[in-house]
Amino acid sequence: MKIMDFYDFLTNRKIPIIVDNIQIKTYFQNQGYQAIFFDNYDYSSNEVAFAVISDYSYHDRLIQQSYTSESRLIHLLAVRYDASPEAIAYSFDKFLSCDLMQILDLRNKVYEQIAEVEEELYLYDDRGTKLKCLLSESLEVLNTKDELEPGWFYPISEILESGIINILDSKSSFSLDGIFFFDGIIYACANAQVKERNQDVLTYLLEKVASSKEKYIGINENTITRLVLDGRDEINTLLEMDYGLEHSLNFTEIGFGCNKSIKGNVNWQINSIMNQGVYGTHVGIGTAQNSPYIDFISQSLKII
Repeated sequence: MKIMDFYDFLTNRKIPIIVDNIQIKTYFQNQGYQAIFFDNYDYSSNEVAFAVISDYSYHDRLIQQSYTSESRLIHLLAVRYDASPEAIAYSFDKFLSCDLMQILDLRNKVYEQIAEVEEELYLYDDRGTKLKCLLSESLEVLNTKDELEPGWFYPISEILESGIINILDSKSSFSLDGIFFFDGIIYACANAQVKERNQDVLTYLLEKVASSKEKYIGINENTITRLVLDGRDEINTLLEMDYGLEHSLNFTEIGFGCNKSIKGNVNWQINSIMNQGVYGTHVGIGTAQNSPYIDFISQSLKII
């Protein structure tokens, strides 16, 4: 099934939404959707569905289902970000209002441009961003296909962006140097332990970034060396968290958001994965498994 066909079915309320919470189920039913509780969905069926997960116990069970399921599934793992009903409604509204055909076309063009880069990619904007990205011969990239295969579960973020990741080691795909001005952040935690250990600092950082006017990071050898918010270096805020457990403050992703529809209408006070997909560039640290994943997102820096 093509992603566009999936999206048409979703917007026309022709596919079910899998939920793990009665309040969320009521919300989607009020929107005219068939909402099915997680325990009642047949993952062995070759069906198509959208899943919204707000609880870590169901998050873990969904990951386990992905190994044996026959369903085609796109999911919003809200629990990794903000699982409040308000944040879920914000994310879903932004997804329904996007121009997915334009997004997929731009996503493919960005991947084509990345493939044409021989070694170094330079990015600039009017705010003072000067970013050099050194690319490896072999790149780890996010999903590049427009087809949804049976038995595969797809994060909503992979549809909205083109991304290069460092998983094998700190510079396996790319290395960044320079200065990067950004507009906002999002963060993700893949389990309750990471979120509990770091929640207070993450909340502080999200609010501080949202209220600051000038914000940029300094990068040397693919590592954050400065986090400046309105003239004050907040790098110690990052050092308070668990980044010593994995990858330190090295960058694990550079991504290019492809959603032009959300531009100028982003609420940076909401920790939503949809904000990551805004047309522009984002760079991320962490993997969310042992330390938080944080994306620094710019709407002014673009590869195309």
